[in-house]
Amino acid sequence: MENNLIYLMDASKAFEKVLLEQVSFSLMKMPSKSNGITIGALEQKNDRIQIFGTFNENEIFTKDLRNVQIYRGLYPQGLLKKILNFCVEDTSQYAKGEIGISNTTRGLTSEPKGNYPCVKGIDISKYGLKRDRFLIGNVATKYLSPQKESKIAAQKIIAHVQNPYPHIIITMFYDDANRLINDTCVKIKVLKTNLSPKCLLAYYQSLFCNWYAYNFIYNRAIRTMRFINYYITQIPMPKSVLDKPEKQQPIIALVNKILASIKADDYLENTAKQAKLREYERQIDQRVYKLYGLTKNEIKIVEGK
Repeated sequence: MENNLIYLMDASKAFEKVLLEQVSFSLMKMPSKSNGITIGALEQKNDRIQIFGTFNENEIFTKDLRNVQIYRGLYPQGLLKKILNFCVEDTSQYAKGEIGISNTTRGLTSEPKGNYPCVKGIDISKYGLKRDRFLIGNVATKYLSPQKESKIAAQKIIAHVQNPYPHIIITMFYDDANRLINDTCVKIKVLKTNLSPKCLLAYYQSLFCNWYAYNFIYNRAIRTMRFINYYITQIPMPKSVLDKPEKQQPIIALVNKILASIKADDYLENTAKQAKLREYERQIDQRVYKLYGLTKNEIKIVEGK
């Protein structure tokens, strides 16, 4: 950082048969005054470089200079400043991610008798589970805690979806059955009593949160994105629900409706119930937008429209 950064480009998957992604940058090895950093990205389909513009260091780097957020250059600065004004950026004092138990794969079974409920990441859908899985009893006893707890459990690997536009889907559910989770899952521990786990469950799965994480935390990665503590604590939280916990209640009420619907045996096959669940999620999205004071045009940006 003592040198002069001239340009920075996300090249993504620039070469055939190379699985990892690349970044290109240029430094001038002299402590001269910077005229700004030109940033952009390689467009794969058109085989051209898209220049976002030239920015000051503080416009694209995080405050601690640990991370550069190239795609901040694509979005209106007014929108980004509004988000910063309405949020707490470093959320390490509010939430913590802990990876589940390692080396349990061989001990997993679909047989419940004598065994203990255990979850793999692939089992988790939004707000619920696709299937029940169990860890054989003599292995499970090593990890059982005498203290029962409700928790948020998330898929460790984030789904990357290309259609109808590139985006991610952060996926998690609320566990009130004290299940064990293996190392393809992450347990989200809520560290403050003024923050409801159910509110956080809804927030992390909102369209706003997925948009923010994809663009500014994972920098539109294509390869594996992990929902681990390093990234979780970079996801901002709206100040208003932290300062005034009563503002969480409308979101919690919607989550309770979703959880009640999902507990019914037929929810996966019932199209009317699925439509109702999507409507509850839409209402949660709208409430999150309101917490950030987003306008209709800004919401269209977040939703890829």
